[in-house]
Amino acid sequence: MKKKYTIPIEQNKIDQLYDLWLNNGYDAKSDIDIVDEHLLGIEKKVSEIKLYTFESSTFIESSCITIYDKKLPNLAGLGEVCTEINSRGNGLAGKLCNLAKDDFFSKDVAEGIFLGTVNPKAQRIYEKLGWVKIPNSKIMFNSKKGESFEEFITKYYAEKSEIIFNNSSPKFRIPLIAYFFSQISDNNIDLNAGIIGNNYSSMCLSLYNKFDQITKDGGQWFVMSDHMNKIFSTSSFKNISKDVLRLDGTYKKDYENHFIELIKNNLRIIDSLNPKRIICEIFESNEEKIRIFEDLGFKYSNNKKIKEYVNGKNLKILERE
Repeated sequence: MKKKYTIPIEQNKIDQLYDLWLNNGYDAKSDIDIVDEHLLGIEKKVSEIKLYTFESSTFIESSCITIYDKKLPNLAGLGEVCTEINSRGNGLAGKLCNLAKDDFFSKDVAEGIFLGTVNPKAQRIYEKLGWVKIPNSKIMFNSKKGESFEEFITKYYAEKSEIIFNNSSPKFRIPLIAYFFSQISDNNIDLNAGIIGNNYSSMCLSLYNKFDQITKDGGQWFVMSDHMNKIFSTSSFKNISKDVLRLDGTYKKDYENHFIELIKNNLRIIDSLNPKRIICEIFESNEEKIRIFEDLGFKYSNNKKIKEYVNGKNLKILERE
């Protein structure tokens, strides 16, 4: 039987979902993007989460989930697509994804929906349902108007509005996807979130979880965004050892001044914490970002440490004491 739920849902239904996910594709709970706290409604004030299932009388055979920010209801993410092993081959997942897509696109304001996959077979199914792979990534985008992601994202960022400093929030879960995939770059790094170059190319709903982990590790992250939660710059900091706090961040081309304002806000917060040492680690090839931090008082580390980090690229350490 096909069913649809709006989160929150009861604990017994969550238990059935975990039975499905952890026995039919997910190795661990940490691999799941929308976990029990979300399913119980912790984000219901800011996020609309819907669950789609095929169910027998005793267990869930197949599932998928959509989520969107209530202030940015034109974009959604789709995830937790899973089918019980003995129920595979019947097209259940494809039918649910199509239902979830059509349900979201039935909203007048809906424009596009993201999903991520590293499975070529699944990708072919999604393509038949209208999803198209974003170049140089493993994220797919489905446009209600049939636009390419490039066409959509150009219009998405074309509207100008006031950009302000914001604390971290789950309301940025979907805007983070649009932000990072609007400009895939080898220099786009935030080591605190584990984002290095374009290694985030297979992330969709899990992208937010990487930033949320910063908070769980005792750090903080922030964004510069507009009233619709569209993101133009991100920043983060956390202690990476007893005496060292690392500051990092990213920004869209042509929004350097907003990034500088964001980092200055970070530094005011960091200074109140009285850290012994603040560092940032930047690819040597990213001269613009190096210059920004030098202008903010950072200097090359006294030990002139340079380390090979990824793809043979030098990562330089700047510090401010």
